[in-house]
Amino acid sequence: MFPTTIPSEIRASCRVHARLLDAFIEITRAELDRQTCTFAQESLRETLEGLRADRKAYGALAGLVAVVDNAA
Repeated sequence: MFPTTIPSEIRASCRVHARLLDAFIEITRAELDRQTCTFAQESLRETLEGLRADRKAYGALAGLVAVVDNAA
């Protein structure tokens, strides 16, 4: 496989997206902790799964180290 160079503008944009996703993940986790409705809890868990996958992808493109998240 050939090494690829990611332009600095794309890396910078990915860092912004990763930072925003980190914030939204924290907001979603906090909301999940407050929920008593089973359906809402499951929905928020699914949302977190997608957000974490997106965060991993943006982090990889930006050259960021993955954040270890052991909750939920």
